[in-house]
Amino acid sequence: MLGGSPDALRLRPDSGAPRHMQTANADVAASQPGLAEAPGAMQPRDILNSVRAVLYDWDMTNDALAWGANVGEVLSAFPAEALTTGAGFTGLVGAECVTSRYLAIKSSNLRDDGAGAPYRANYRLRASSGADVEVEDIGRWFADAHGRPARAHGVLRVLCADSGPAFEGLEISAMAERGVCSRARLVGAIAKLCSGGRGRRASFAVLIVDVDGLKETNLRDGYDAGDLVLASVARRLGRNLRGADLLARYAGGKFAILLAAVDAEHAPTAIRRLIASGQKEPASSPARAVGIRLRVGAALAPAHGENAQMLLQRAEEALERTAASHENIAIFQPGAAQAEANISAIGLADEILAALNERRIVLAYQPVVSTRSGKPQFFEALLRIRGLDGALCGPAAYLPVAERAGLMTQIDHRVCELALRHMKENAELRVAINISVATLRDPAWFERFRAALNQTPGAAQRLIVEIVETVAIGDVGALTELLGKVKALGVRIAMDDFGAGHTSFRNLRALGIDIVKIDGAFVQNIARSADDRFFVRTLAELAQHLGIETVAEWVEDAEAQKTLTALGIDCLQGFYLGRPEVPLDAPIAGARAVG
Repeated sequence: MLGGSPDALRLRPDSGAPRHMQTANADVAASQPGLAEAPGAMQPRDILNSVRAVLYDWDMTNDALAWGANVGEVLSAFPAEALTTGAGFTGLVGAECVTSRYLAIKSSNLRDDGAGAPYRANYRLRASSGADVEVEDIGRWFADAHGRPARAHGVLRVLCADSGPAFEGLEISAMAERGVCSRARLVGAIAKLCSGGRGRRASFAVLIVDVDGLKETNLRDGYDAGDLVLASVARRLGRNLRGADLLARYAGGKFAILLAAVDAEHAPTAIRRLIASGQKEPASSPARAVGIRLRVGAALAPAHGENAQMLLQRAEEALERTAASHENIAIFQPGAAQAEANISAIGLADEILAALNERRIVLAYQPVVSTRSGKPQFFEALLRIRGLDGALCGPAAYLPVAERAGLMTQIDHRVCELALRHMKENAELRVAINISVATLRDPAWFERFRAALNQTPGAAQRLIVEIVETVAIGDVGALTELLGKVKALGVRIAMDDFGAGHTSFRNLRALGIDIVKIDGAFVQNIARSADDRFFVRTLAELAQHLGIETVAEWVEDAEAQKTLTALGIDCLQGFYLGRPEVPLDAPIAGARAVG
């Protein structure tokens, strides 16, 4: 049973945190003069353009890249066709940049615990004119059912043009062992080989070598033992490279290798010989002899890519194929990743159907906390699937598949059913549920929704329906009519992930939106980014002008909480305020009071 009221969840006394609106921060006002002086004239798209920022979503399983509404303004200097896929975008990355969005995500040693894992990268993009444009890329990646990055959501900000090499702070330093170079040197060497004109480009291979089982060695014998294993592998690989080849520490337990002057016919033999030398005997450590197994993903130039970033990405994609096979070497094959993703999607769709039929869909509740009182104002019901082994799986792993398989309406119905059951058991519980675009477009949904509310008297006034900003792109008139009927039942409406610029404040008023949840991509770096503070503060001022409450998502530390409170945000949501919890027979706990 779900017990306890939101007011009862406070762990510390009310702090009386101020809610008054702050004037423009000096650092932002100086760089953005006049923009906050006329709130009625500003729209989210204008604010985004003023800070040269655009939101994006990257489905890494099918490589589809979707951008916010202002992509045409912010990224007008780049060919539109290159912005539709992750591979096309990677092709724009400057030849000598040591990182990219893809590599920042793949190099991450973080884990997605349900709210995504943060990443950050500064690099340069080559514009259609040939100029180099420096960008800052900040976001979060979300894992699939196997813990691997499956989706990325973030904000790309244009910094300046014709900048120097984007190496600062992002390079993985070289190992002390002789012959192991930095990633920057490796990338530079690949870029040099790729720079020849057509017909003169060299044939070579780029390898990503993963030391299998290194994580277990670190946990069992300590990181010193793991470092000894890496050093042993580096020495063995280095001894078997030719003078023109390069070995670099890539990320974590991975190395990158440039095999010069090798073609498609001879690459497999060269790779097998190299890997055999690296794993032919155990490595010595203080605790025990450690057996070594290496896995390798390879990309061949120029067939698989025309710059360093693309070749490293293709090698990473090939490496991922070895994790699901008995082979320890894989060479990139165009279309192989998509074929595997399609097979995986079929299996995941079957699992979603089974979870629906077997009642393994559950809800985790995360508090949304008032900056004024420090108390939870309501809880967002977040979807989880309980596996046959009892483990819970977050939505990023299966929602894209559910959308493509046409299962969102069934999932939304189950979420509503569960939330209303919990609200019936706890007469003071206030809950927000997410309703997908597909469900809103279902002609039968509203009557089912109204019938469900009728079974739980008093729940409508404690329920919030969250819709995503992109739903307003279509027929605003039809959506206004539908949301009007929902509001007539006593239900409040929230717009989730607000900030991509698809919706104007005029439409917010027309749709009757009660709450806007500011996209977390503008929140996670807010204490350090003047542009993000400007964006969030301006949204807060304009929302207050319209009588709309604001919620900031992805609040992960006290500094962000303090900054957002000063900017006039009404409520905060994130791991710092409370993690999502699945109710059993005890009240929801773990919400942190603001103070």
